[in-house]
Amino acid sequence: MTDAPGKGRIASVQMLRFLAAFAVLIGHVEIFTYHTGQYLGVTLYRLPLIGHTAFGVDLFFAISGFVMIISSERLFGSADARRSFLLRRLLRIVPLYWLALAFMVLWGWRFGPAADAATAASGFAFLPHASNIAHGRMVPPLEVGWTLNYEMLFYALFALSIASTAQTTARRIATLLGILVLIGTAAPLPQPLAYWSDPIVIEFLGGIAIALLYRKGLRLPSTLRAAMLGCALLLVFGPFQDLPGAQGGWPRLLAWGLAGWLILGATVLGPLPLPQARWWNRGGDVSYALYLVHMPIMTVMQLVWRHFSLPYGTAQANLFAATAIALSVGAAALAHLIIERPIARLTATGRYATVPS
Repeated sequence: MTDAPGKGRIASVQMLRFLAAFAVLIGHVEIFTYHTGQYLGVTLYRLPLIGHTAFGVDLFFAISGFVMIISSERLFGSADARRSFLLRRLLRIVPLYWLALAFMVLWGWRFGPAADAATAASGFAFLPHASNIAHGRMVPPLEVGWTLNYEMLFYALFALSIASTAQTTARRIATLLGILVLIGTAAPLPQPLAYWSDPIVIEFLGGIAIALLYRKGLRLPSTLRAAMLGCALLLVFGPFQDLPGAQGGWPRLLAWGLAGWLILGATVLGPLPLPQARWWNRGGDVSYALYLVHMPIMTVMQLVWRHFSLPYGTAQANLFAATAIALSVGAAALAHLIIERPIARLTATGRYATVPS
């Protein structure tokens, strides 16, 4: 959900960005496909372990910490580093998200369920809020935006922490996030502080630590990196989801958060020749758009299928899923071309052009 590190983009990071977004897409495709059938009176077989695709979010957070250090190289020690960083972040994240969010709000007002003013406004402001259309869950009308509420907190604290060196910046943001999580663990906090103090925010710090090791030139042997990937797979597909409070909190950090760090470290702290690296770079480029557009597309598809009571069985469900994937990838590529790339060219001008692409 974040930028690739500039002109010297790391192909392995681009690959991870795309795979993380695609994992989230696959999980949501399964949910929409299944519940469309439920509405039409058809109960479909649910794929085992499909819920583990949500791990893509945790991998995104690790990548975000890594990328913020790498892509901010020219900002450390600059007089207007905070302003430049925040402006670049806002231009990168806000326009496409607001467009997708506005679509979901307007769609809900027309076809239901309709978000109330507080739910809609908090979504645009990146403020966690108990949604009136999601059974009180802390999600905006475009549900994937819950992660951006954490991202924006991270960006604000990163800007506040920017210093003359990456190491000092890392220590400052680690202190701020650590204090926030410790307070939230020790005592109940009011919203939105309770939301922001979830240990999931520590996942950003793991990515920062890996970026510092990468900058120092640390490279790990291939056998160790393979072992790291194996351990990560065990954590991703392990039984932690059956634990109390596993949707967040410390269990998620210690399972999926750690898995995200292991995967990121294994891919960047050593050579990883990628076939067709150019295509992985393009996949990473469209990953943020893919993350945002797939739920609006499936929301429309689901309404059309329900409205016309189209035939629905295993074959039609497979068609629904395949169409949703194809349309989501195509729409993401288009959104990147006509929205993100022009903005990227705008932010790549001037003294601090480190480039979101």
